[in-house]
Amino acid sequence: FAVSFAGGLVPLVHRWSHSALQTLISLSAGIILGVLFLDLLPVVAASTPHFHILVLTGFLSLFVFEKFVFIHPHETDDLAEQRSGLAAYISISIHSLLDGVALGSSTMLPALAPVVLFAIVAHKVPDTFSVASILTYFGFRRRKTLLFMLCFSLLTPLGGFIALLLLRGASQATLAAPIALACGTFLFIATSDLLPHTHEHHDGRFRNLAAVFAGIAIIA
Repeated sequence: FAVSFAGGLVPLVHRWSHSALQTLISLSAGIILGVLFLDLLPVVAASTPHFHILVLTGFLSLFVFEKFVFIHPHETDDLAEQRSGLAAYISISIHSLLDGVALGSSTMLPALAPVVLFAIVAHKVPDTFSVASILTYFGFRRRKTLLFMLCFSLLTPLGGFIALLLLRGASQATLAAPIALACGTFLFIATSDLLPHTHEHHDGRFRNLAAVFAGIAIIA
């Protein structure tokens, strides 16, 4: 909750340069990829039947939500109306709720809990930074934006509570299934939302690439 809310406050109290934000996003992408391929997927693959299908389902679900149902949360240049800002907010909110379900499930699988938490925290700041920036861009007043970010920040804890309530006592395979789904959404966030910013502009692209490898190295 604290990390999410803090990420949403940053655009309201300080204007970051575009290059600095790209480097932060690149580091987050590297961390998420490192967590996915070095920690989460090897464990989930061993404990979840048909985990490949679940990962693919998570990836495609977020793809459909962002690209065909709602507006992509980072493409502010293509958003022409205030309702587009709300659509982006709803899209990333659904992902945030799924984050919480995965986190709540992982607390009952102690080997996975720290890395799931780290993967979620790694992309919370770029996500909430983008959402708050979009709401501000489309004319939402600061007080209303703060209210939206407060609600958004509660979604991951809410998802965790739902998982703890409904999945307590479930088998290891059942508990790992939401984490496998979340792996697919993490993969989509990293490859579609974050990594494109690494090479968006010629200037600074090698610094951003280094940040991606630095993120992977932190996990390694």
